[in-house]
Amino acid sequence: MKLFKYELHRILCNKFFAGLLVITFLYSYQVMAGEIVLGTANTAPFSEWSFGMYLSRMLPILLITLLFFVSFFYSRQEQEVRRITDTTPMDQKQLGLLRCSAMMVGFVCISVVSVGVGLWFYAVNFQYTDFSHFLLPGLLTLIPAMLFFLGIGIMIGKIHPALIYALMPLVFLLGYLPIPNAFDLFGSSFFQKMPLSLPIGTGGEPAFTVPFSVWIGKAIYTALGLFLIILGLTRKSGNRSIYKAKAGI
Repeated sequence: MKLFKYELHRILCNKFFAGLLVITFLYSYQVMAGEIVLGTANTAPFSEWSFGMYLSRMLPILLITLLFFVSFFYSRQEQEVRRITDTTPMDQKQLGLLRCSAMMVGFVCISVVSVGVGLWFYAVNFQYTDFSHFLLPGLLTLIPAMLFFLGIGIMIGKIHPALIYALMPLVFLLGYLPIPNAFDLFGSSFFQKMPLSLPIGTGGEPAFTVPFSVWIGKAIYTALGLFLIILGLTRKSGNRSIYKAKAGI
C-alpha cells in the first residue's frame, strides 16, 4: 500500500495533472453548454444517448491524460530510478501492476471531474437528478477505451517514450473518424446514429439500446487492452539499452 500511495502521489501531485484538471473542467463545460445542451440525435440533453455522446467528446482529453501518466514511467529520470529498483527483491511485475493500478485511479479521478461537470449541468439547468441511467453509457464508453490505450501506451513506451507523445494527436483524430458502430471505441458514431434507427418509445424518444455487435466490439477492445497490459508487464523494456548507450554504460 505504501508503494501504491507513492506511485499515486507521483501521478496526481504534479503540475501536469493540475493543468490537465483545469483544461478538463473548462472543456467539459464548453462541450456540455455548446453541444450537448441541444441534445443528440433528437433526444433530450439528459438522455443516455446525449450523456454517452458527451463522454465520447471528452475521451480524447481523458485518454491523453492517461498517456501522460504512462509517459511518466518511461522518462529518463524513471530509467535511472529503475536501475536501483531492479536490484531490489521486489517483483518487477508486481511493481508494474501497482503502477498500472495507479494510472487507472488517476484516469478515474480526472474522469470524475468531467462526469461531475455534466451532472452538475443537468441538475442546475434541467433539474434532472436521476443519474443512475447514466451508469451503463458511462462504463461502456470509459472502461474499454481506458484499458485499450493503457495497454498500447505501455507497449509503445517500452519501444521508445517518444512514441507515446506521437500517439496523442492520433487520439483526437480517432474521436472524429466515421467508424462502424461495432468498432467505434469512442462511441461518437454509435451515440449519434443509433437513436435515429430506433422507434420512438413511450417517453418520446428511443430507449437506450446497445446492439450485440457493439458489446462484442467493446469486449474485444477490453480483452486486447488487458492482453497488451499483461504483455507489457512481462516483456523487458526495449529502451533500457538506449538510455544506457546515451549514458555511456
